[in-house]
Amino acid sequence: MKLTTRIAIRQLRSRHSFGFISFSTILSILGLAIGIASLIIISCISRGFSDIVNFKLSGIDGHIRIGSYMSDRISMSNISKLDSSIYQISENVKATTPYIEKHAIVRNDSFTEGIIVYGVPEGALVNIFQLNLFTSGTPGFNNKKSIIIGSKLAKSLDVTVGDKIIILNVEKMTQEHILQAQNLTVVNIFQTDFPEYDLLLGFIPIQTADTFFEMENTVSGLILNVDKPEYVELTDLKIAEEVGLYPYMTTTWKERHSGLLEWLTIYDIPIKLIMIFITAVGIFNIAASLWMIIIEKTRDFGIMKSMGLSANKIKQIIIKEGVYIGLCGAFCGIVLSVIILYLQTTYQFIKLSNDIYFMDYLPVQPSPIYFIIYPLGAFFITIAFSYYPSQRASRISPAKALHYE
Repeated sequence: MKLTTRIAIRQLRSRHSFGFISFSTILSILGLAIGIASLIIISCISRGFSDIVNFKLSGIDGHIRIGSYMSDRISMSNISKLDSSIYQISENVKATTPYIEKHAIVRNDSFTEGIIVYGVPEGALVNIFQLNLFTSGTPGFNNKKSIIIGSKLAKSLDVTVGDKIIILNVEKMTQEHILQAQNLTVVNIFQTDFPEYDLLLGFIPIQTADTFFEMENTVSGLILNVDKPEYVELTDLKIAEEVGLYPYMTTTWKERHSGLLEWLTIYDIPIKLIMIFITAVGIFNIAASLWMIIIEKTRDFGIMKSMGLSANKIKQIIIKEGVYIGLCGAFCGIVLSVIILYLQTTYQFIKLSNDIYFMDYLPVQPSPIYFIIYPLGAFFITIAFSYYPSQRASRISPAKALHYE
């Protein structure tokens, strides 16, 4: 072990005439550890929260939709042409399905709710909308008079699987003043923890939707799912260029939920700023502790210089003390964050209200990059803050330091 390293460690471990200095050093390490751990935990929580919200939104909403500027209907012949050409346009396309989207009213006894009905082929329930992730068992239609609804809608209507509900055609009621209704059987109930989905969505067979809403062999559009959701914008751009900007239009799930996604991007910025300030306080405390060590050890540094230790060696001692404190703080911060993240992942002890946060517990998504960037950043800043105190220590005059000895 080098002489400067041995002296630096001994000075940090030695008893100080002012007990506050030792206590201040410990507080500096703890402050730095808490700041680093907070940054790691907040980043993992932010990533976990965003991943789950993005997964649910893109899953049950579909990645890309192709509709028409002209009207809310596209003929099945045109949809078939689009469908066959989509796979040639982009290899990122995984699955496609035509769909019918209509507003309707559902009723059970005295309970009534307005919903958005999706008429889709049975295979699209899993391939496109991924309802198997939000339901018990594999979702499917038992017959043409089947409907799958959300958990909040089921609770509002006071129905369970196997119960019958009445669906009313809103367009017939408002435009022609005709009451058109049909009995449907609830065959499954999904729960995404998104109030808008769980209360407002219902899925029925596309043949039933075609007949009930009098679509006359037309659909609302085409929904696509992609293999790599992170490239959904590039895929959407490529498809839009190929199919043309008119009469078709393409939208991604990110465009349909831009407000929520913008909120997800913004909400964690002030939290991270607060955590950065906490880390900065810890780093300032380290600099203050080094200053107090220099003041207390002025005599020792004078003796070292009189015995031939160069100013550069004195500077190395102070910087190494900062390195030692920084390493301890970074290591403790990593350990603390790992423990908290493990406990939350395993036991989910931090619960959330799914009516507000779209999930019933706080999710975490650890990433190795967070355990590298924040500790290293804090460590190098600590070294930088140790440089000026080291300059001050290297300029200590042996004559002045030992004047009263």
